[in-house]
Amino acid sequence: PMPMEMMHVADYSQEVSLAEASANMSFDSIQKLVFVMVGVMLMSYCAVSPRTLPVVEYNMRFKENLQIVSLVLIAPMITSISVFDAKESDINHAISTFTSTFTLGYIMCFVCEIVWTTILRLGVFLIWEPAIFKLTPSVPMAVLPWVLRENKYRPKRITLFAADFATSCVAAPVIEEYIKLKLVQLGGRLPRNYRKVKKKKERDKSKKSKAKKKRKRYALEKIERAPGEAEVTNVNVFVTQMLAASVGIKLCDSVRRILMYTKRTDASKSFYAFARGVFPIHELCGTMTAIELAKRDLLGVDLPLWRILLPAVFIHGMANFRGMKPLFKWNSSTPWSEMQLSPWNVADDSTLGQMVSKGLAKLMWLIILGRVLGYCIKNYYLVKRQAIKRTTTYAGKQAAFSAELAAADYLKKTKKKGMGNQD
Repeated sequence: PMPMEMMHVADYSQEVSLAEASANMSFDSIQKLVFVMVGVMLMSYCAVSPRTLPVVEYNMRFKENLQIVSLVLIAPMITSISVFDAKESDINHAISTFTSTFTLGYIMCFVCEIVWTTILRLGVFLIWEPAIFKLTPSVPMAVLPWVLRENKYRPKRITLFAADFATSCVAAPVIEEYIKLKLVQLGGRLPRNYRKVKKKKERDKSKKSKAKKKRKRYALEKIERAPGEAEVTNVNVFVTQMLAASVGIKLCDSVRRILMYTKRTDASKSFYAFARGVFPIHELCGTMTAIELAKRDLLGVDLPLWRILLPAVFIHGMANFRGMKPLFKWNSSTPWSEMQLSPWNVADDSTLGQMVSKGLAKLMWLIILGRVLGYCIKNYYLVKRQAIKRTTTYAGKQAAFSAELAAADYLKKTKKKGMGNQD
């Protein structure tokens, strides 16, 4: 009886949370959502193929596109609703973050990836394929990496692999995760106990050959609060904001790719749209960044920017290495490769050994994603407990609290090292 009562209480609290969120939604937030919906409808209308259809059939295809696109919303909506807590997070701030990344964030990521891809490809060509530059000046340097096929130039495989790895698995994940984080931070809606400030530190005076200079470095500083003002223990707002940013970029990219897969010859359109919504890379990466950011801003753990982004960039890079397309790759001749899935009714000429090999690779990738999900859930509640403990058990004892965090981290590393030695 007791577990059933607890389940009913949890369901009731979730319903109350959603009801509170809906009641608190402002007119400005509704306008932003309507703007996104209108944009999706315009893209769906323009994506009808072929364009020469009669008006009646064209409108029917337009409605089909809308139905297909709506399937990509199912999984992100369920995820967002399950994470959102109206008592700790503001739905209007979440909607604002979502719309900003859906529009401005996507454009910024796309432009930055185009620029850095051009630079990195030129650098790789300079190292492995200097003969490519003989095409200039008839071909402008800025467009040279993008028109090799048109100029009938075939680079070496190692050159193509190095260029693709540097752009898709390193630069693109860094850009996307960095822009998501910066848009959330620039919104100024994250509560903090600590902030980063610049401190000046003199260089070593024993070096007489160099003039005395001062260099600036960042350090964490505790935010002074008014008497009676409680310190922040809310972790949910970090995850909610980063999840909204991740879903915004993901849905914009997914809607675009789904609407480029609308020809009559394209099979299993509905399954493709639903599967793209379920594929959780952006959500997992955003959650990992939120947890690392909460450790710094709530607990006072001095983490540099690269350390905050590292877990998300690593998983995002692994996903891109397995076939997930970065934003700058406008179209894909094999759309199913992104999710490492294929519909059952698609013909497959693989042998038994090849199917077993592919199946094991997909199983290992699924296990990795499951472990990442477990890491996110575990550390979410761990950081939340630590934030509460910091304001209760260790109130006014930051040195003791930092020592406990260091000891817990050391024990975790020792435990992992011991398990590795046993293996």
